[in-house]
Amino acid sequence: MNNSEYIVKFVTSLPQEYQISNNEIAVQGDMNQSDLSSLIQQLLSAENTDQEYNQLFDFFINGISLRSTLHEFITSNEIATEKTLQIEYLFAVPEPKLKQTINMNDWIIAIGRLNNQILTCLSNGDIVVCSEKGKILKTYKTKLAKSFTIFDNIIISTHWDCSVRVQRLTENLELIAQGSLPSYGECSCINKKNTNEFCVGTSNGELIFFDLNTVKQQVIEMIQNFKVHQQQITCCQWIRNSTILTGSYDHSICIFNKRTETINKQLFAKDSAIIGLCYLENNQQIVSIHEDGYLKLWDSLSEQLIKIYKSSLSQLTCIAVNANGQVIVSSMDGNTYLWDLRGEVPLYQLNGEGKSLACTWIDNKILFGGSTNKLYVYNC
Repeated sequence: MNNSEYIVKFVTSLPQEYQISNNEIAVQGDMNQSDLSSLIQQLLSAENTDQEYNQLFDFFINGISLRSTLHEFITSNEIATEKTLQIEYLFAVPEPKLKQTINMNDWIIAIGRLNNQILTCLSNGDIVVCSEKGKILKTYKTKLAKSFTIFDNIIISTHWDCSVRVQRLTENLELIAQGSLPSYGECSCINKKNTNEFCVGTSNGELIFFDLNTVKQQVIEMIQNFKVHQQQITCCQWIRNSTILTGSYDHSICIFNKRTETINKQLFAKDSAIIGLCYLENNQQIVSIHEDGYLKLWDSLSEQLIKIYKSSLSQLTCIAVNANGQVIVSSMDGNTYLWDLRGEVPLYQLNGEGKSLACTWIDNKILFGGSTNKLYVYNC
């Protein structure tokens, strides 16, 4: 048992009813997350006698999440304690629990939802619909695919013959359009403000734009193409009506404006290729994942790198963010990691096998899968 004692000050950005007086207090070094949560509950109850508090809290010191005793944390992170230690507290993110695994018949390369059902796209071209309980309801057959993008019941797929397909899921798999690409299509995205528009990022660094209004006899021709990167475009996201975010093997992130036909901004990672991106609309930040296992947080306005996070020793493969700003990242080590970007390390590691290639949020569930043909479903 450790008898160290520290003078701390608790701070939070939570609503007023979860804030305590900013007085300094002494706490024992052997206190952990659960002990500190109980202390916060007691302090809140003392100041608000008509309310009951039973929430569990997460604690951050210098942006690092507390996952040990206070003394162990301070020692391992070499934190100076001559001055008052400021500890931020927020509502805790509960540890995800494995609910089930669902067996597929090939590698999983994309996951989404169709109404209240799970939609899984496989490398052999199969599109599999599952119930929430994990029962396979239907399998649609299409040809061998390189990438899939899922938007409601619309599926955009790119293929090894340098083609792109747009299909609609109804009782059958309805082909809306197919077209040719100048090189392999590596990723695609839809303009959510005008769902007739979509673009494909290619292996030679081009963005190819299409408009479903131009389809003739199920054939679609590209309406514009632009050289945005020097190497393969690995990921793209349509973030505003005329703005597309892209990442590439050339170690750069581009913010491309379709209307002006120009690259508005370009951010350079310098030391590693970008594998995936997500745009945080609330604060106009970008999270990128990299081949060397790192995440990077960028300010899209100033074009500055804000923070670097180490997630895994293996290449990261996919990233998804939920409405609360919590990020999940899948990795070639088979696992998926749950992040709160205020911390320096992942909150939780969700165990899988093989190579994890795709991940997503569906309500309060985390789903991921890859080379073992298994879809993992975790409850949060």
